Amino acid sequence: MDVKQLYGFLHFRLHSAKQAQDRSGWFGGRLFNKFSGESSDYIPLSGTQMTQAFLAAEIQPPEFIVANGSYELRLDYAQKAYDALKKTLEPDNAQ
Repeated sequence: MDVKQLYGFLHFRLHSAKQAQDRSGWFGGRLFNKFSGESSDYIPLSGTQMTQAFLAAEIQPPEFIVANGSYELRLDYAQKAYDALKKTLEPDNAQ
């Protein structure tokens, strides 16, 4: 997965997690989250995606991560990786 693909993937997963957070405020939403498998606190990643996300956030990935494994990454770490990728991919229009 290249940098643009990881950026798009994290964008989609973070948006889905935000929607799950919004739904978790009421019983029906929590029930929907449970049956749909969506989490408001974690996003699912493969081992390769997990390693790439850690490296994008400039965090040393744990040694136990294997490429074909399935993992869940906390939203704050996913947001750090997303923000770092956004800086590298999108031109700085502020100046």
